Amino acid sequence: MNSQQTEAGKSSDKVTLSQSQSPRTAASKDGIKDESVSLSPRAQRAQKIESMAKDFFSDGSFSTQDIPRLVQRLYQDGILNDSQLTRLSQGGFDIPDPDTKPEDLKSFIREQRSELQAAQDEKGEGAEPGTETVLIKLLDDAESVIDGMGNAQSAEISQKASRVSAQLNVYLRGDVELSQSSREQWQGLKSVMQLAASMGENQQASGQLSSYLALGKA
Repeated sequence: MNSQQTEAGKSSDKVTLSQSQSPRTAASKDGIKDESVSLSPRAQRAQKIESMAKDFFSDGSFSTQDIPRLVQRLYQDGILNDSQLTRLSQGGFDIPDPDTKPEDLKSFIREQRSELQAAQDEKGEGAEPGTETVLIKLLDDAESVIDGMGNAQSAEISQKASRVSAQLNVYLRGDVELSQSSREQWQGLKSVMQLAASMGENQQASGQLSSYLALGKA
């Protein structure tokens, strides 16, 4: 009799334990499911930027002729809005329209850097750093921004892009002799930097985008 009661008690414990765990297990699964499909606006934005970078920059062949498609993509994905596009335009944003198909921007960067380095080397080892050194650093930073387009939402990339854009604006407005094709390439590089800067979440939140564009117009 006692043996039967003990077994019944064990059986009762098992049923009770099973019943008490089932709702918690189901709730836990539901919680995991909800968390996996729910993305914050910031995460969704980062996901869109990463996808854009993969489509446009992953193969390293982005050229100035791709800029209109890039702008359209950023606008359609909600990364850029009407107000931002207006501010970009007021800040000197321009889409080059070259007569011939331009080379990709990373090839242009490498070629320009090589020419500038050769010019700097001709001055001799003890020569003071000149314009060439400044432009080489600028091109290094521009290439770094292009390589980091998938993370353009970060403060580091967007701030670097805004600085390079302002520097390029000063360079293009200066007394420098450039062929039409070369000028269009430099202008295209500046436009990409402006777009990268405008993608930074901190730029939108703090108004830094307007500040750097005002600097670019000065």
